[in-house]
Order: sequence, then C-alpha cells, then structure tokens
Amino acid sequence: MGANAMLNVRLDRGLKAEGDGVLARAGITASDAIRRLYRFMKEHQEVPAFCLSEDKASSAEVKRAAMRELIGIAPLKQGESARSIKAERLSRVNL
Repeated sequence: MGANAMLNVRLDRGLKAEGDGVLARAGITASDAIRRLYRFMKEHQEVPAFCLSEDKASSAEVKRAAMRELIGIAPLKQGESARSIKAERLSRVNL
C-alpha cells in the first residue's frame, strides 16, 4: 500500500451523527466506508449510482442495462442479437 492521503469533509452534524450510528451498527468506521467507496470506484471505474444525480443515475443504469444485454446477462428484446446491436452501434461511429 502506498502513502496515505487524508480527506477533510464538511457535512451537517445531524447527518454525521445519524451516519455514524449506522456505521457503528454495521461495525465499520467512516474511514472504512470511504475506503470501500474509493475501492469500488477503482475496481469498477464508475461512481455508484446512489452518488449521482437522478438524471445521471438513470443514464448510467440505461448504459449498464445495455451492456448486460450485450454480454448475455439479461435477455435481448425479441429480434435482437448481440451481433445486430453491435453492428448498429458501430454504424453510428464516425471513423
């Protein structure tokens, strides 16, 4: 592990107290939670949807749904195939 960095965050005292209570019941510290958030972002190369505004979160979910369909995690719509979707999307790219 490399050198440590420190974050300084300002938030409402009531929010902090409520959040600290939730973290304590889960048996983790605020530092643990922030480390896990940053680890998630590093591993997934995206911000979790709950951190985004509604517009950005719904846009990210649409993209995730499309990717799940392309890799076979979710069913494709009738008449679609991963190959046809790929071809259609590539046709929109200006090369």
